[in-house]
Amino acid sequence: MFELKDLPSYETLVRLGEEYQNPDVDGLHSWLIWASATSEMLAAFEANLAQTCGLSQTQFFVMILLKRNPQGLSIGALADGVSVTSQTMTRAIDRMEASDFCHRKPDPEDRRSWLVYLTANGNETLGEALPAHYAWVAKLMYNFDSDERAMLNRLMLKLNQAGMLS
Repeated sequence: MFELKDLPSYETLVRLGEEYQNPDVDGLHSWLIWASATSEMLAAFEANLAQTCGLSQTQFFVMILLKRNPQGLSIGALADGVSVTSQTMTRAIDRMEASDFCHRKPDPEDRRSWLVYLTANGNETLGEALPAHYAWVAKLMYNFDSDERAMLNRLMLKLNQAGMLS
């Protein structure tokens, strides 16, 4: 999460840039606005999930991954899919099992590992969460016309391709 709430003015960035040799004040200004907006959006996303269906971001995305993979997924695959450590994912799956969102079964191809599956309750919870999430995203994205959305997509893909986000 981006923690700076009190963003510096452009004039402050220019002054600090001169003092500390920033070669790209405009780039820093854009990055600050982007990072702040992204942080606010993610905080609102997490708050909406918690409020509408009592889920964390990790639980929500694990359910989506399990829905997309009814043959089950390993803890490692889930951890990779949600960008957390296997240890963190194991704790998340423990909590999700206790809430009857998923269950583990031994992997028939590897007796040392387990596969995780979505339960009927997890599927039902996801069925309640997705419409609320879709409505929240639609409300957020309503402010952007199709050209702006296309530009936003191009810019974010360009960031991903630059390797800055991985």
